[in-house]
Amino acid sequence: MTHVIITLGYPAARAFIAEQNKLQLFTDAMTITGMVLIIGGLIYSFVLHGDFDIGGFVMKRGFRRVDDMANFGKYKAKQEAARMKTFNYPLFLGILYLIVSAVIAYGFL
Repeated sequence: MTHVIITLGYPAARAFIAEQNKLQLFTDAMTITGMVLIIGGLIYSFVLHGDFDIGGFVMKRGFRRVDDMANFGKYKAKQEAARMKTFNYPLFLGILYLIVSAVIAYGFL
């Protein structure tokens, strides 16, 4: 819910401040916000697929310097269990914002 409030703040403020073409500026800002969210969602999908697990393992192992971080298999299993509970909200909201901005733009022309 906080993602929706924060990411809709920019398009709403842009439309509120505008003197003319409020709806066009709203859809433009919503498209830009949607594209930024899609890019962030794609990067986050790499994280959710475990592409950066070895980097995180090396960083945590270097900082902690303890023997319980010596087994990458245990670390990867723990990370996969945590990833199973997550959902890619930035990607979902980005696609939703693009669809809504297209419907608003083509519906009111």
